[in-house]
Amino acid sequence: MPFNRLNHNILGEIRPRFVLEIECEADVAIDHLKKCVVNDNTVSSLKVNYTKNYVFLNTPTWLQHYWSPEMAVRIEKSEITEKVFVNCLIGPRQSVWAMFTLIYAVILILSLFGGIFAYVQYATFGIATYFWIFPIGLVLFFSVFFTAKWGQAKGRDQMLHLVSFVYHSLAEITSVKRIER
Repeated sequence: MPFNRLNHNILGEIRPRFVLEIECEADVAIDHLKKCVVNDNTVSSLKVNYTKNYVFLNTPTWLQHYWSPEMAVRIEKSEITEKVFVNCLIGPRQSVWAMFTLIYAVILILSLFGGIFAYVQYATFGIATYFWIFPIGLVLFFSVFFTAKWGQAKGRDQMLHLVSFVYHSLAEITSVKRIER
């Protein structure tokens, strides 16, 4: 679900991102987001964590499933144009993201070393049996990728709720303009 791309047919985007431009100070926008989270009395009120320029939004624990997304919102003033930008990154929880990164790394490393071993066996003994490592690695890689895409589709409604919350909360205090990158 590419939010901020000219080409809206990008299949490989697992962690969508988008940018908003607002016309108020960053501290005011962060404080307003904090107030909106506290005053949010919908059925799916959000969990939130803060740092200086970041706000991390999650669905409540009782609504979370394995594929529930989280949104990292960074609000900061641009050093070049003096405009205030809201950079949003939506992805799986950090533990899920780390697990998938580990799985990808293991598959790629095993395929690389297995491919080197297959080439050495073929070059020295003429045995081509081990070249099956490449197609197996590709099948595993794409199975993990499509599993991640399936999980992203499963958490789509929660993702749209997070996007809507940020957009409408900021629209209460200032004009919000989506920046296409």
